[in-house]
Amino acid sequence: MAHAAAVSRQTVSNVLNGSGRVGDAARARVLTAVEALGYYPHHGARSLRSRRTRQFAYVMPQAQLLPGNYIMQQFLQSLAAACARRSYSLVIVVPEADPRDEMRRLIASRSVDAFLLSELQQDDPRVKLLTQAQMPFACFGRTGPALPQNWVDIDNRGGVAAAVEHVLARGFGRIAYVGYRTPNRWDTERAAGFRDGLAAGGASADRADMLLVDDASARGKIRSLLSASRPELRPDAVVTSSDRLAGVVYSVAAELRLRVGQDLAVTGFDGSAAAALMHPRLTTVAIPVDDIARQVVARALRQLDHAPGREPGELVPVTLRLGESTGGPGRAPESPAARSEDDAAPMWKRFQRAALAAGVPAADRRVTIADVAADAGVGVGTVSRVLNGSGQVRESTMRAVLDSSDRLGYRPSHAAATLVRGSPRTVALIVAHMTRPSTVVRVASALAVLEEQGYDAIVYNVDSPAERDRHLEALLPTHRADGVLAICLPLSRGQLGQFARAGVAVVSVDAASPGVPQTTVDDVAGGRLATGHLIALGHRRIGFVGDMPHRKPPVGLGFTSSADRQRGYRRALAAAGIGAEDGLIRLGPHDAAVAAEHAARLLKSPDPPSAIFAASDTQAIGVLAAADRLGVAVPGELSVVGFDDIESAAFLDLSTVRQPLARSGTEGARRLCAVLRGERVAPLRQELPIELMARGSSARARR
Repeated sequence: MAHAAAVSRQTVSNVLNGSGRVGDAARARVLTAVEALGYYPHHGARSLRSRRTRQFAYVMPQAQLLPGNYIMQQFLQSLAAACARRSYSLVIVVPEADPRDEMRRLIASRSVDAFLLSELQQDDPRVKLLTQAQMPFACFGRTGPALPQNWVDIDNRGGVAAAVEHVLARGFGRIAYVGYRTPNRWDTERAAGFRDGLAAGGASADRADMLLVDDASARGKIRSLLSASRPELRPDAVVTSSDRLAGVVYSVAAELRLRVGQDLAVTGFDGSAAAALMHPRLTTVAIPVDDIARQVVARALRQLDHAPGREPGELVPVTLRLGESTGGPGRAPESPAARSEDDAAPMWKRFQRAALAAGVPAADRRVTIADVAADAGVGVGTVSRVLNGSGQVRESTMRAVLDSSDRLGYRPSHAAATLVRGSPRTVALIVAHMTRPSTVVRVASALAVLEEQGYDAIVYNVDSPAERDRHLEALLPTHRADGVLAICLPLSRGQLGQFARAGVAVVSVDAASPGVPQTTVDDVAGGRLATGHLIALGHRRIGFVGDMPHRKPPVGLGFTSSADRQRGYRRALAAAGIGAEDGLIRLGPHDAAVAAEHAARLLKSPDPPSAIFAASDTQAIGVLAAADRLGVAVPGELSVVGFDDIESAAFLDLSTVRQPLARSGTEGARRLCAVLRGERVAPLRQELPIELMARGSSARARR
């Protein structure tokens, strides 16, 4: 570089690092040489000089991997985007037990510059650890007054109060509350906000039903609440503490033939992507996750640049986002002071997959390497050598250790293994449109496998070709990742060749990528399956709502699933002797609102279709919304079928083609781990099964 630009090495370094004095002419020559030679600064060398890794760690609770935790999954995407805007990567760590073990590993290895946290508790042990280690951090959620106030949070109490006041102003008078029964501060604040809202509206909190539930009991308790023998005893509005609980209310209301927005008002809290897909649209308290993520990252950077200060925490306002769910005319929550000693147990127990089994806390059942050694009758060092494949162990001893490990269910500690190796193992997830419900499920299941296999994960979200190219340019020359899992993102032969030359393994999920292991479904067969179902019900005029065609990479993002499903739609029609009409096919951006506009045009036409196949559940929900607004009965006058079987599909009784979303993410991550172990993966193209889920949105044609 220096030779090509006719300058010194120090001048090149000054230009690339934005330091020192460099004349305009010399700077121009260096930048021209950078472009001509395709030079990329080496991440490791830059880190040594600046003493920064340009990586933040997000210690993510396992609860955030659950399919219904939409808002925190959106927060993950927003964090990744906010970090990328500041030229930082986001390392995702999903602890199995005490999160501080993973945090100590990252601190000791100097792998990250700062930590980002969420779901904070009053005396959070993670914050105490980082404070003691003098490690920069920033949080989504408030810390206790005795801890540094490096947090950004929302007004949970005020948000619910605003929802209650809105419902009262709309003329609903018998209001109930449904929230989660947990010791979490935000759940307590939202319950208090319900009482505040009633008081502000002049209503009595004593006469209002307040249900505190968990996921297992929610449906039953909500059904009991809405099944009162006399209408005057049934609430005419339900304020919930989350969009997920609002979805359960929708589902139960449909079973009881209660019309949401008319017979029953419903509000949520989160403003997640799922809320926009509910039908009718949900009135919800929207959390500005993008703003929060930007401010959390900015706070972490300020600590890096100026050292930890005494900056106060910051409350970000929430917004009541209005939908049609409020369009028409108890038990008190547990007091925080009444929490038992068990409730105040170390908060890392919340990171367990299951809190209790057979009455014994999950954290107490963790099997250690010493347990395996005692069971096998060998030393701890022998067990370590067997599990790390270091050899020098007799075959009989190896079998005994492996038998004991399997029988006891031992899982090696990722943190300990990394310390032994001296360097972390990292996988990059390059994900297209991470907030789409189907993509979220794939990412969550992949992260769970990578954690289990001892890999840190860096997540890159892609919404445009330029964003994809920027991430690839940042990732390839720095060797930050041992492998790449591309989710819902086709890559060109040239892009895959770059990874191959760099020695970086690539596996693809839900996208055709030539020459690399890929886990997919047959979208053409899925389109035939959905359309064939409608044909079998007697429909002949069948519309299709899908995505606009995408140009192939590297020019475009190259998505083909919608086009393939349309191809299956056409083939099913042809096989039944029905001609495909271009006027019944509507394509546009992948968005429920756009799909609703297309469906409305079809339904307003002189000869409307009796059925519509939508290329995704998101678009099918837009079709349902359009039918409702136009007074077209589903399934009486219009049958609707989607594709994916996201969680909202079951709530809305939507017929759809189910693809195994969670399994696809799991299989992709497992196959990548196998490649990284040097194993041969076969077959190269793994095709997962699909099936039709016939529900209440499709029925026999009336004409």
